[in-house]
Amino acid sequence: MTTPDLGAYVQRTAALPWCWGVQDCTIWAADWCLIRWGVDPAARYRGRYHDEAGALALTRAGLLATVGPEIPLRRKDAPAEGDIGVIEINGRQVAAIWSGAHWLFRTPRGIGMTSRAAIAIWGD
Repeated sequence: MTTPDLGAYVQRTAALPWCWGVQDCTIWAADWCLIRWGVDPAARYRGRYHDEAGALALTRAGLLATVGPEIPLRRKDAPAEGDIGVIEINGRQVAAIWSGAHWLFRTPRGIGMTSRAAIAIWGD
């Protein structure tokens, strides 16, 4: 089995319009999980919110507390390229994908990146 191309995924999705519950930070990382591992950590939440208020209501305990139990991957201390994680941006927990050098995350304007430490990491 070949490993999916993260760069191609980022290029293909970077310009897609932001849409809560369809193309937001959490669904973006969950879609990568479907491609890479065939698992969907957002399956329980797809179609259950359509705006920021709905997303915040679902994740009021924090993104990690909400989706962490849904991720059937190994929890890790350090990321490898293509791993997923939860990071904090401007006081909010955000789903992200490790590029090998930075955490990539979906924003309404495209793809953001940061080298800050992750709160949690999952992968192979």
